[in-house]
Amino acid sequence: MKKIFLIPVLLLAATILWARENKDIKLKAPQKNKGAKIMQALSDRKSTRTFDDKELDLQTLSNLLWAANGINRPDGKRTAPSAMNRQEVEVYACLKSGAYFFNPQENALNFISEADCLLRDAPVTLYLVAKAQEGNTWAYIDTGIVSQNISLFAAGFGLATVPQGSMPKEKIIKDLKLTDKQLLILNHPVGYPAKENKEKDK
Repeated sequence: MKKIFLIPVLLLAATILWARENKDIKLKAPQKNKGAKIMQALSDRKSTRTFDDKELDLQTLSNLLWAANGINRPDGKRTAPSAMNRQEVEVYACLKSGAYFFNPQENALNFISEADCLLRDAPVTLYLVAKAQEGNTWAYIDTGIVSQNISLFAAGFGLATVPQGSMPKEKIIKDLKLTDKQLLILNHPVGYPAKENKEKDK
């Protein structure tokens, strides 16, 4: 009897697991030969707070996440340095389809929830979260380095972004299912610049 009872329970668990995995997004390999040269990107870097409603295609999203804090060497080290190679900074992405965790080891976005956690009407919002490690006073500095990677990538690919500390933290912590051992530090709305921004730049 117990075995008969366990079968539907196991099937339900497998279905839930499949549904979650089915909502994961496998990212494309980053295009490492694209974008502006570094001096041009530094020249173009700026904070932009209004966005066009055009979506980022999967390749651009893949490039963005890899640039932010992806793996760039066979030994697992990242595009962003961290103190004592702690790699304590994690990137979460909110899209119209919901909230995701950027998994650099699998180069994928792992589905978290269908929460609406987009900011400033941008098509993508990245959240920078640090693991709270005892004695680590570098988490905020390491987060700033990832933030600069995002800003430089946006400048090099004609995108708009702004690093922000302000956000509805309690809601975002719930939407991203963060624990008390994670620090929600910064966010980056990312998208194409609104048409009025383009007119100002001419």
